[in-house]
Formats: sequence, C-alpha cells, structure tokens
Amino acid sequence: MSRAVVAWTLLALASAACGTVPSMNPAATSPTSAGTATNVTGTIDRGAMPTCPVDEPCDPPMVAYRLVFSRPGLPDVAVRVNGDGTFALHLDPGVYMIGAEPPAFQGKVEPSSIRVPETGQVRLDLHIVRSA
Repeated sequence: MSRAVVAWTLLALASAACGTVPSMNPAATSPTSAGTATNVTGTIDRGAMPTCPVDEPCDPPMVAYRLVFSRPGLPDVAVRVNGDGTFALHLDPGVYMIGAEPPAFQGKVEPSSIRVPETGQVRLDLHIVRSA
C-alpha cells in the first residue's frame, strides 16, 4: 500500500473521531479534539428554486456538501452538511470566515463570518445568496 493511501486513511480515521470531514486540501485539518462538545449548530438554505421549462423536470438546487470555517494562520475546520441542510460542530473561540464546498453556484454563503464566544453555543441560519 502506498504511503499516500496510508496517510489519507489515517487522516480520515482521525477526522472521523473528531466529528469533522477532512478538507480536499491535504494541508487543512481540524484543530478540534475527540470528545469536544458541539458549540455551533445550524442550517443552510439552498435559496430560490430555479425556473425550468414547463415540460421538463428541474433538478433540485444543490445544497453545499460541506461548510468550511477558516481563520488566518490556522487549519480550516470542515463539517459535512446533512441532507436536510443541518450541521453541527465544535469551533474554538474566535472569528471565522465561512465558505461552502463545492462553492455556491453564482452565489455566496451569508452570513460569511461567525464569532464564536468563549462559552455558550452559536446557532447559524446560513443562506446561499446569488451574486448580482
């Protein structure tokens, strides 16, 4: 087995124990540790439904597969979004920028940042907003 396969397997197992999904960027890993309580929960709304021709069915808009919370100089923290648009994770106190993977089609996540306090929980209601 190649070193890359072993490394990715170990990274996936370690991340699964933390409750987060590893980023597609091998350098980006979660700074959380196993057993840390969830302090950020929320939902992401996929936005308005597209307009489709009357005789053709529409594909539903894609909900973000993962949300990525980032701070300068620290590894990104990623969380998988459930099929119903909900998510939950632990973030250390601080200010984070929020992004979606894959990136929102012709749009962005709003709000685009979050402040996590030293104590307590944060509830996020995120929306995909189409760019003008």
